[in-house]
Amino acid sequence: MGIKTGAEYLDSLKRMSPEVYIGGEKINNVVENKYFQISLREMAKFYDWAHDPEKEKDFVFWSPLVEERVSFWTHLRRTPEEVRKLIETLKKNNARHFCSMCMITGLNVLWAVTYDIDQARGTQYHRRLQDFFRELQRNDLRYCMGVMDPKGDRSLPPHRQQDPDLYLRVVDRNKDGIVVRGAKIHTSNAPVTHFIFTSPSGVLQEADRDYAVSFAIPTDTKGLRFITRPAPGPLAAREMESPVSSRIGFVESLSVFDDVFVPWERVFMCGEWEFTKNLIGYFSPYVRICKGACTSARTDILIGAAALIADYNGVGRAGHIREKITDMIMASEIGWGCALGAVANSYMHPSGIPVPDVSISNAGLYHNRLRFIEFLGTLQEIAGGIVTTMPGEGEYLNGETRKDMEKYLKGREGVSAEDRLRLLYFIQDITASRFGGYLVASAICAGGTPETNRVEVFRNYDLKGKIDNVKSWCKIGDIIPGS
Repeated sequence: MGIKTGAEYLDSLKRMSPEVYIGGEKINNVVENKYFQISLREMAKFYDWAHDPEKEKDFVFWSPLVEERVSFWTHLRRTPEEVRKLIETLKKNNARHFCSMCMITGLNVLWAVTYDIDQARGTQYHRRLQDFFRELQRNDLRYCMGVMDPKGDRSLPPHRQQDPDLYLRVVDRNKDGIVVRGAKIHTSNAPVTHFIFTSPSGVLQEADRDYAVSFAIPTDTKGLRFITRPAPGPLAAREMESPVSSRIGFVESLSVFDDVFVPWERVFMCGEWEFTKNLIGYFSPYVRICKGACTSARTDILIGAAALIADYNGVGRAGHIREKITDMIMASEIGWGCALGAVANSYMHPSGIPVPDVSISNAGLYHNRLRFIEFLGTLQEIAGGIVTTMPGEGEYLNGETRKDMEKYLKGREGVSAEDRLRLLYFIQDITASRFGGYLVASAICAGGTPETNRVEVFRNYDLKGKIDNVKSWCKIGDIIPGS
């Protein structure tokens, strides 16, 4: 079938009819609805990158599964070198585009988990996943990841929730397939993809076996509905005032499964609760190297904006400004270095894919994501309070008020008021708008919270080995309990 163009992608969505609610109403046509235009343009742009001679080398691959060229978003990374190229592509493109949909790694994670289950239980999950891969690759289809459950009372496991549907679960099994009920949250861009691909969100107990479920179904499957919020940008593009959020952003959905039937050929886990530990063990380093590369790239954007506005304000050579920008550079490089280091320290899983180092990937992301949030404030500090008090784009375009803005809002000699305002609007868009709030939330929560990073690093660090080393230096033997 070949790799689709953006226009062909949009045409494929017209043939689907997901149940979608947005803006307080049920809609019938995602492609033509005003709330989806930013997301659709972004997704179509990704498709067109594969046909851009300058980007093709990053976004087109040869797949041995189908013996043809496939896209960046359906390619299985089988070597550390391929995983490194993945994060290098994210780093390079996200520094210009903010996001390249890094949840593509979900397929790699389930590739390893399904192999583990099949080897232990004699199931057919891995073969089914391979078949799903082939369909995605041959038809150049996109999917969203449904990982996080609503969870309800976070102190209780799934089976002890007052409402058992607060985690997605299996409610029936028969010879043809399973029936699932519940919901997934944070399903980015779900209504503008072809499939929703689910997995458990944490390590489960035996009593939670009905919640150990993974599958993929078309987004217009009966009983599946998306309660959606718009992308965090204006409905009408604002060239000056919202230069980023007018072009970049994704809708987010609460994806509800109301007794949805899933055929067995689309089921990749069903009741194997013991293997949710494997799932999280593989998912953690993969999502953190991608998020680490992304956060480093976004920090690079902040660095560029900070250096440029400092120059426009005439303080680019001030010592304290240079110190702040140097701190930003150091954090970006540390986060990026940890992502590279985690890939370099990968081990090969028996299924044939590399698994990055879990401790290095989590430590790097923990450091970088918290500094990124700090640097949003640093950028505002360098730019000045005008970021949140300056007149809007409409006043600049108004001939009666433009002359005053050009007179009083210019920077150092040689910098026009318009250039300075365009940069200040850019800084406002990424630090003090709804899109800026999205960047903060993405830094804190996407791919797990900072606390999950701390837990993973402590869990996987060889603390006993370090203690034993010190004991050997001190000639201390093992202490007998109770002595």
